[in-house]
Amino acid sequence: MYVAVGERNLLAGRLQPAGDRGAAAGFAYDAGYLADPDAYPLDPALPLVPGVLQAPLGRQAFGALADSGPDGWGWSLIRRAELARAGAAGTDPRPVGVLDVLTAVRDDLRQGALRYRHHEEGPFLAAGAPAAPALTDPAGLAELARLLEIATRAEQDAAGYEELGLLVRAGGSIGGWRPKVHALDAAGRPAIAKLPKAGWDAWPVMTWEKVAHDLARAAGISLPDSELIAVGDERVFVVTRFDRRGTRRVGYASARTMLNAGYGDQRSYLEIAEVIGGRSPAPAADLRELWRRIAFSVLISNTDDHLRNHGFLHVAGDSWALSPAFDLNPNPAPGPKQLSTAIDGTGTAASVDSLMRVAGDFGLDAGAAIDVLAEVTRAVAGWRAAAAACGLPEEDVDAMEPAFEHAEAERARSLTAGRLGRLA
Repeated sequence: MYVAVGERNLLAGRLQPAGDRGAAAGFAYDAGYLADPDAYPLDPALPLVPGVLQAPLGRQAFGALADSGPDGWGWSLIRRAELARAGAAGTDPRPVGVLDVLTAVRDDLRQGALRYRHHEEGPFLAAGAPAAPALTDPAGLAELARLLEIATRAEQDAAGYEELGLLVRAGGSIGGWRPKVHALDAAGRPAIAKLPKAGWDAWPVMTWEKVAHDLARAAGISLPDSELIAVGDERVFVVTRFDRRGTRRVGYASARTMLNAGYGDQRSYLEIAEVIGGRSPAPAADLRELWRRIAFSVLISNTDDHLRNHGFLHVAGDSWALSPAFDLNPNPAPGPKQLSTAIDGTGTAASVDSLMRVAGDFGLDAGAAIDVLAEVTRAVAGWRAAAAACGLPEEDVDAMEPAFEHAEAERARSLTAGRLGRLA
């Protein structure tokens, strides 16, 4: 396992497979890495010490490995490809484990700064994939349309082995459950094109994610650039990657990894705040930013705020900064909402009062908290105009109303009434 630091690829250490399960149960740092001035712990479960370190009990891999590989979408593609291969060959499908997935997805566009080789002199795994389609090029848009069509058939279990292999190379290295592929945005930067999920989406999810991005930017939240493009009759949401600085890779770790949590574990924003307090080079700014994001999630009913949807970017040494926000999606289900990450450690209710009670833990006194809440409330109040600007018809806008117009929004408006008047 290598880690890219600036222009250097440092041999960090070696993974030890666990039997035939495709698990990565052990890891040992290379002595040269431990002595290198640019070395840093790749995972809280991987302190810079000699000897073999074991993955947390019950897990197939360290969190850092999971962050550098795919999530549900990539895993499903690789499993489907193996089933298709086995069916064509008339053999039983092979089990797919963490190491199988890490070595199957493309190296150049995997998330973060980790890279893998079978041997020190061999190529990085997996290299040699075709370039990502450029969205300013008609040929690139045609390739994106082709990938969208294949992804639709893959979701219907109708794609063949070669087509599934194409999707693995095009987007299998990205985290998340939604179909997506790599692309180059209008400025030629690496980006992720998020695709509609055939037979699954109950509303135009990609367009509403763009609406949420626009509202979040108006609310003062740090975000990567994004755009919404038409591909045939579908809309594709394109977001610029934040783990790249030109050609350089930037180390990335999810909040799940930083908290040493397992898959499906539920934690609180107070725990993420503790990570910021101990790791961020600018903790006051990052704490205020995280509190602002919680307010935004409450007001737009973003209930998909689980631990892998919060992240950190490596700065230097043990310093990690809060990454830009991502995966912001309104949920139009009626009634009170439950967040995936608890606000105060006692419950997951999307509550403005809970948010205000913990403001001090994020470095905000009562007046500053009201000011931030007012800014977010004012931005979110423009949701209908933002939706119209993204081309959503009135019936779709009306159907999404419960995500934005609810008791917590009323509570926020009540608390910030005086500030809202000054912001107008």
